[in-house]
Amino acid sequence: MGKADKKLAMMLAKCGIISDTQRDQGLAESEKTNLSFTQWLVDKEICTEDAMITLVASEMNYYPINLAHVMCDPAALETVSEDQAHNYLVLPLARMGKLLTLAICNPFDVLLLDDLKIITGCDIVPVLASETGIKKAIDRAYKKAVNVQKELNLVTEMLDVKQDPLHVEVVDKKEDEENENSAPIVKLGNRIIEDAYTQGASDIHIEPGEHSVVVRYRIDGILREQLTLPAHTLRALISRLKIMSDLNISERRLPQDGRIIYKKYNSKFDLDLRVSSAPMNHGEKIVMRILDKTKSCLPLDQLGFSPYNLAIYRDLIQVPYGMILHCGPTGSGKSMTLYAALNEINSPEVNISTAEDPIEYTLPRLNQMQMKKDIGLTFASALRCYLRQDPDIILVGEIRDRETANISIEAALTGHVLFSTLHTNDAATTISRLTDMDIDPFMISSCLVCICAQRLLRRLCTCKKPEEPNEDEMKLVGRALDGIPINHIMKPKGCPKCKDGGYKGRVGVHELLKNTDELRSMICRGATSDNLKIAARRGGMRTLFEDCMEKVKSGLTSITEAVGTARPDERSNQDCLDMDGAALIAAAGSTHRKGGDGEE
Repeated sequence: MGKADKKLAMMLAKCGIISDTQRDQGLAESEKTNLSFTQWLVDKEICTEDAMITLVASEMNYYPINLAHVMCDPAALETVSEDQAHNYLVLPLARMGKLLTLAICNPFDVLLLDDLKIITGCDIVPVLASETGIKKAIDRAYKKAVNVQKELNLVTEMLDVKQDPLHVEVVDKKEDEENENSAPIVKLGNRIIEDAYTQGASDIHIEPGEHSVVVRYRIDGILREQLTLPAHTLRALISRLKIMSDLNISERRLPQDGRIIYKKYNSKFDLDLRVSSAPMNHGEKIVMRILDKTKSCLPLDQLGFSPYNLAIYRDLIQVPYGMILHCGPTGSGKSMTLYAALNEINSPEVNISTAEDPIEYTLPRLNQMQMKKDIGLTFASALRCYLRQDPDIILVGEIRDRETANISIEAALTGHVLFSTLHTNDAATTISRLTDMDIDPFMISSCLVCICAQRLLRRLCTCKKPEEPNEDEMKLVGRALDGIPINHIMKPKGCPKCKDGGYKGRVGVHELLKNTDELRSMICRGATSDNLKIAARRGGMRTLFEDCMEKVKSGLTSITEAVGTARPDERSNQDCLDMDGAALIAAAGSTHRKGGDGEE
C-alpha cells in the first residue's frame, strides 16, 4: 500500500485537493501508524472519501460507484470468497459469462487485477468505490448470501413435501396449513416478496417446472430469473401464498384471484399484492402484482409528457364535462397517469368518486370504491350508484363491456367529467372499440374530450454512451422529427448500477388525440381508424412513434428500445397536412355504421 499511497498523494496534490505540506505530513504519519493515507485524510477531515473517489475515477477513467444500495449478484459472490474479498478489499458485483464486475478501492495496485483474474478465472471489469464502502458492503453482501442459502437448505431438509405435483386430489386443509405455516416456508415466502419489493419489481412469477421451481421478477418491464428452488417445495410455497391471499388451498384445478395485505405479516413493508393462481402441467403457477402503498403519486410533469403534450393535456382535464380515456396494454402506466390527473384537479370544491379494481393509490378527498365481482359490485353498478351521489368527476377503472360503456357515456353527457381506460393499441382504434360495443357514434363524438394512448420505455442508465447514428437510424429519426438533424444518439453500455443491462427505470411516451370539429364529423360518419388518425395528426397529434423519437433525441432512451415499443407510421406529418380534410370526411362515408343493434 506504500506505493499506492504515494501515487494517490501525488495525484491529490497535483489537482490542488491537498497542499504539498499535507501530502508530506500524511505520508509520514501513515508510514508511522500503519494507517492508509486515505484514512489519515478522512480522520483529519482534510478530504472525504467520496471526493477522492470522484477525482481518482475521473483521472484514471474508472466508473465511480456508491455501494450503499447496490445488490450483488449471487453468481458473482461465488467467484470470490469472503476471506479473499476482505484480503484484497474488493467486492464482486455482477457476472455475465466470463466478465466479472468488481468494485476496488486501490486502482494503483497493478498486480491486483492480475491476481484476481487468476483466482476467479474471469476477465475483470473494475469499478471504483471507497475503502469504507467496500468493507461495509462485503459484510452485508456475504451475510445475506449465507442467510439465503441457509433458508434454502432449511426448506429442502425440513419440508418433507414430496407429493407428485401432477396429483390434484383434494387434501385436508388443516394438514396443509400445518406444513405451510412452518418457519422455513414462511421465511422463504416473505423473503421472495421483500426481495422483489427491494429491487423495484412490479411482478413476481413463481413458475413450476418438471425438476425445479423458478422465481422471476419483472423489473423495468423485463422478466429476470432470481431464484431456483427444488421441485418438491412447490406445493408448500404455493399453499403458503394462498393462505396469505385468503384463497382455497384445496382447489388446485381452477384459477383463483386474491390479495395479500403484506403489512399484516411484516409491518415494515406497507404494500399489497394482487395474486393470481393458474393450474399448469407441472403444478400451479402464481403471479403477484406489487402495489406499493407508500409510493407517492407523481405529478404530471414527471411522467414523461413532452412539453407540447403536457400543455394540451393540462388544458383538457379542466373541462366541465366529457369523457377522457387512456388506452394501452397492461403495465403501460395508465393508472399512474389517471391518478396524477385527478391529483392535479383535486380540490375541496369538487366531488371525485372512483370505481377501481384494485385501489392502487389512496389520495385525500377521493371517494374510492373497490370492486367485488363475487357479490355483484361491478363497474356498471358502481357507476349507477355514483350518479346518485352528486359527483363532479368520476373515475372508472376500465370500460370492459357494453353496459359500462353506455353508463359512462351517459354520465359524460349529463354534466360529469369521466376518466377511464381501455385496452387498445393507439388512440384512434379506441373509437372503433367503442363502436364495436354498439355505442352510437354520435354519442361518442358528443362526449369525447380526448384519448391518450401511452407506453413505457426503458430509460437509459447514467452509464449510457453516445454514438453517431448510421444511415438507417438517421432516416428513421429524421422522418419522425420532420427532418430535424441529430448529431448523436445514446446507446446502453452497462454498469453495476443497472446490472450491466444498460437501462434503469422507465419513462412514459404518449399519443394525445384531442377531439375537434373535423373528428366529430368523421366519427358520426363512421370513419375508419386510419382516417381518424390522419385527421388527428392534421390537428396536431403526435404519434407514439414520434414521441419515442423525441425521447431518443433527448438521450432518455435508445433507438432500439423506441422502435421495439412503437412502430413507424406509414405517413409523415407533411403527408397528413397535404391531404384534404373534406376528402377524408367523404371517404369516411363509405364505412358508415349504424349504432344500437350492431347491424350495418
